[in-house]
Amino acid sequence: MGPLTRAVRRKRRSGSAPVVVALLAAIPLLAAAYLLLSDDGDEAPGVDDGPVPATREAAADFLDRYVDEDGRVVRHDQGGDTVSEGQSYALLLARVAGDRDTFGRVWAWTRSSLLRPDGLLASHADAGEVLDRNPASDGDLVNAWAMLRAPGPGADEPRRAGRRMADAVLEREIAAPPGPALLAAGPWATGQPASLNPSYWALPAFAALGEETGDGRWEELGAASVATIAALTEEGRLLPPDWARADGPSVRASASPNGDPPEVQYGPDAQRVVVWLASSCEPSARRLAAAWRPLLSGGETSRALALRTDGQVVSGTPTALSLVASAAAAGAAGRPRERDRLIDEAARLDAAHPTYYGAAWVALGRALLTTGLLGGCGAQAHPG
Repeated sequence: MGPLTRAVRRKRRSGSAPVVVALLAAIPLLAAAYLLLSDDGDEAPGVDDGPVPATREAAADFLDRYVDEDGRVVRHDQGGDTVSEGQSYALLLARVAGDRDTFGRVWAWTRSSLLRPDGLLASHADAGEVLDRNPASDGDLVNAWAMLRAPGPGADEPRRAGRRMADAVLEREIAAPPGPALLAAGPWATGQPASLNPSYWALPAFAALGEETGDGRWEELGAASVATIAALTEEGRLLPPDWARADGPSVRASASPNGDPPEVQYGPDAQRVVVWLASSCEPSARRLAAAWRPLLSGGETSRALALRTDGQVVSGTPTALSLVASAAAAGAAGRPRERDRLIDEAARLDAAHPTYYGAAWVALGRALLTTGLLGGCGAQAHPG
C-alpha cells in the first residue's frame, strides 16, 4: 500500500489525470493482491478491520511527506534536519503500511549516517553531516523495537542490529544506582542526578524487546516506569511532566535540562506518555492513562500545546499530538467514540497545518490506539 499510495500521489502532483484515474481504479485489486501475497508477516485487513485501512493510509502519508528517496526523514517544518526519533517513527510506520522498500531505505540511511560503533545512534543530523553524536534513548529504543520487527527477505541484518542496539540501551542508557533502574535520556544522562524523560518510556517497545530477546530487564524497566509515573502524577491526579530527575532513590518532576522550557509542564514530550501507557497491555498502565481523562477532556485542554501538570493551560495553541494524547486517555477510559473523534480532529488539524511531529503521531496514534498493527492493547476494552 505504501509504494502504491506514493505512486498515485506523485502522478497527482505531475498532473497526469488519466494515469491517476487508472491507478485509482486499480488500487482496491492491487492493494488486496499486495497484502495477500506479502510475506512480511502482516495479515491482509478484512472487511471488519475498520480502522486498519485508515491507519495504513496515515502511515503511507507520513512516509510520502517526510521520507526522502535516500531514506532520511526530513523535518521540513523544523529547518530540514533529521533526528534519530524520526528515523524510528518511519521504520515503525513503514511496517504499518506494509512498505518493505521504505523500511529498507530508512534503515540503510540510519545505518550509514547515524549508527555509532557502540550500537547506539547519533541523535541529530542534516543531509550532509552529523550535528550531535550524543544518542537520545527514545530514538535508540524505538529503532531497536522497529528493527526487531524487520519484514521479509533480508531481515536478518537489521534484526541483528536491533538486538545489538537493544543490548546497548540496557548497558549504556539506564540510570545509575542508587536510584531506580529507569531509562535515562541518553548515556550523558545516567549519572546522579539522572535526567529522565518519561515520554521515552515506550511500554510496548519494552514488552516487545523482552519477548524478542528473552531478557527480563525489559519487563523490569516497564514495571519501574509505570510505578515512577504513578508516583510523579500522584496516581493520575496530576499530568505527567515532560522531564524528571532521579537524585538517589528520589524521582521528581523537573524543568528541561537545557532550560527550555524553564518550568515543569505537560507538553509535547509528556503527551507521548499518555499514548504509550494507553497502548500497553499492563492494566495498571492503562488505568493510569484513563485517570488523566478528566484533565484532558475539556475543549481547550484536550488540544492545548502545553498545560501545567494540574491541567491549567500554559499555551492553548492546538496541536495534533495533544489531541492524540487526549484520545488515548479517552480510549483507556472506555470511550472509543470520543477517542476516534479526537484522532480524527488531530488528522484534520495536521492536514490544515502540516508538521512532521503531528503527522507521525496521527499515524502512530491510529496504529497504537485503534489497531493491533504494532502489538500492544490500546484497541482492547477498558481494563476496569
